[in-house]
Amino acid sequence: MAEANNQLSILVTGGAEDAGLATVRALLKRGHKVLATACTSEGALALRLAGALPVYPDLGRASEVFSALQMAETDAVVHALPQFCGGLPHSGEAYAARGAQLARYSKAVAKAAAKHGVKRIVSLSFGYLYEAGHSAAVEGDHDSHDSVYAPMLAAEAALKDSGLNGYIVRSGYIYGGNNPSTVSLAEAIMASQRLPAGALPASWIHEDDVAAAFVTLLEADAAPDGIQIVNAADDAVCSPDACAGAISAALGLGAPRFAAAGLFDTLRQKTLRDKLLGREVVISSRKLRDDFGWQPRHSSIEQGMEAASLVWRMRDAVNTDDFYNVYEDKAALAIENFAYDVAMPEPAAAVEAPSAVTAAAPTPAPTAERAAAPPQSEGPTPWNEDEAKREERRRKALERKAKRAARGGG
Repeated sequence: MAEANNQLSILVTGGAEDAGLATVRALLKRGHKVLATACTSEGALALRLAGALPVYPDLGRASEVFSALQMAETDAVVHALPQFCGGLPHSGEAYAARGAQLARYSKAVAKAAAKHGVKRIVSLSFGYLYEAGHSAAVEGDHDSHDSVYAPMLAAEAALKDSGLNGYIVRSGYIYGGNNPSTVSLAEAIMASQRLPAGALPASWIHEDDVAAAFVTLLEADAAPDGIQIVNAADDAVCSPDACAGAISAALGLGAPRFAAAGLFDTLRQKTLRDKLLGREVVISSRKLRDDFGWQPRHSSIEQGMEAASLVWRMRDAVNTDDFYNVYEDKAALAIENFAYDVAMPEPAAAVEAPSAVTAAAPTPAPTAERAAAPPQSEGPTPWNEDEAKREERRRKALERKAKRAARGGG
C-alpha cells in the first residue's frame, strides 16, 4: 500500500496503551501521520509524547468516529482496541465481560471507516478463536463453537460485512511492558500469590511484534480483496505456567506458585479464564512470514520478557530520578528560607599584617550591602560546595545577635 517514504494519515483505536501505543510509535517511526484514540489524560499525554495527535471519540458511536476520520483525512485505520480481550489467559476474567462492548465498538468503527472510504483497515483479533486441534491452527481452520467466544467472532463479522479491504490479525496471547495483563501477573508474582495453572501449549507474541505486523500489512503492496485473516505469533510455544515462570525469572524471582484445583472448582461453571487455561491455543504465522516478510523481533517469551522488564526498570528509574530532583529542590528552598534564630560563630579569616600605606588609610564605614549572590547553578549542589550561601546565613545570624544585644543594652 505504501512505501516507507509515502506518508499516510492513520487512525489507531486504543492507541494510548499496550499494542496500540507500540503501533503508534512504529507508524511514526516510519514517517506516517498518526492520530489515536485516548480515554484518559495519561493516555493522551503518552500519545503527545510519542508525537501523535490524541482524539476522544465515543468508539461506540459511528458518527463520532466518522468525524475523527474526516478531520484527519484518514487513509487507513488500525483497530487495536480489541487488545483488552487478547492479553494473558491468566487475566481472562478481567476481559470476559467486555466481549459485547468489543462487538459494538468494532461495528461502529467499521461503519465509520466504510462511510469515509478508508483504503485499508487492519484489526486485531485472537488465535484462541480457532477450534482446538492437534496441530498449529492456520488461516481457514474451523472456529470454536463455544458461546463464550461469540462476541469476539461477532466483532470480526462486523468487519467482514463492512465492504472494507484489509486484514484481521489473529494473534497469540499478547504480553509486554505496557500490557495490563502482564503487569497484573507480575504484581501477583511479586506478592507471592498463587496463580491459576495452565499446562497445555499456547502461542505468544510481544506487543512490539504485533505493532510490526500491523505496519507490515498496512504498507503491503498487494491490495487485499475484502477482509482476510492472518495469524501472528512468535517462534516458541509454551504453556501459561511457563509464561508465568518467564515473567518471574525476568523479575529475578524464583518459580511462581500455582493454585491447585479444589472440589468447588470442578462444580462451578467454567469462566473464560478457565477455558483459556484449559485448552491448547497454538497458531501458525507462516503466511505472514512467507507472503509479507514479517519476522518477530522477540522469538520467545523469555526474550520478550527481558525487554518488558527493561521497560519497567527504565520507568522506575525515571520516576525515582524525578522524585529525588523534586525533593532536592524543595529541600534547598526550605533551607534557604529557614530563619535561623541562633548565633553562629563568625568564620575565621586569615589576617595579614597591615602595611604602612594601609595603616595610614582611613577605615571605610561599614555598609549595609548584602553579600554577593552565588552564581546560578544548573541544579541542586552538595552542601559543602555552596559556600556563598553558608556565609550569607552566618552573616544574618550575627546581625540578629547584634540587634538582640542592642535591645538588651537599651
